[in-house]
Amino acid sequence: MIEKVFVKGHLSFTIDGQDIEFLNQNISVKGVTGLSWGKLNPKIHFGRGVDVKLRLPVAVAEGQVAPPNAAPQVLTVTTPAHIMRESAVNGESMSLKFTMDQAGREKLSSLVQKSGHYPTEYIRKYPRIPSDSLIQTFPLRVVLITDSMDGTFQVPIIFDLDNLSPNGVLIHTENQAALQLVPGAYIDLILEPRGSFQHPIRVQGLICRVGDELSQVNGNIIRYLGIKFTRFEEVDRAAFLELLKGILERIKTHT
Repeated sequence: MIEKVFVKGHLSFTIDGQDIEFLNQNISVKGVTGLSWGKLNPKIHFGRGVDVKLRLPVAVAEGQVAPPNAAPQVLTVTTPAHIMRESAVNGESMSLKFTMDQAGREKLSSLVQKSGHYPTEYIRKYPRIPSDSLIQTFPLRVVLITDSMDGTFQVPIIFDLDNLSPNGVLIHTENQAALQLVPGAYIDLILEPRGSFQHPIRVQGLICRVGDELSQVNGNIIRYLGIKFTRFEEVDRAAFLELLKGILERIKTHT
């Protein structure tokens, strides 16, 4: 069963004297994606901090009946957030990354589990597995091979791996050379061997989505790449399937 991740709700914040509001958005504990920039400017407002007010409808519990003419119940949560930017082959958008306190996380998590959903418009055939350093063979880094900006030589860029599935990966880095990478580009990847699994897995991938976050610690741009696998050599495909099998077996025995 796919775990519930989002709940529909409204959000609003004020920045540079402008009141910004978005209605009926998919909201998770981590944040919100796919927002229109509207009045805001990606060059000016990227990385800025805002206080976001969430207004989330609370469904009537199963077996109960709401009183006639009763006002809808609403959960209100206020959280600090930072503005991120996203791009895909079909355009650019804004996202918000929440830095919610524990009380807010618990309230929102509880609401998601009671009345949340997983968006049907892009359910993946295979849910992605979050990176876990406790799993001995789980690759934590990916080496991406790309051309230099002038095209005269190849540059290896080391990324941290956020999650993994049979179809692709989400990775990120603070290496600013990654800023040249755009949606629609094909790249070559090597999954780092780790622990008892010593086979470096090479795969070609397509960059489907790019996300940028401004580090609140050092001011670096953190670039995220959502990559779909497009081609394995036969030996690498066999090794990858063996790696996945081992990871899933380890997860099953510890849940």
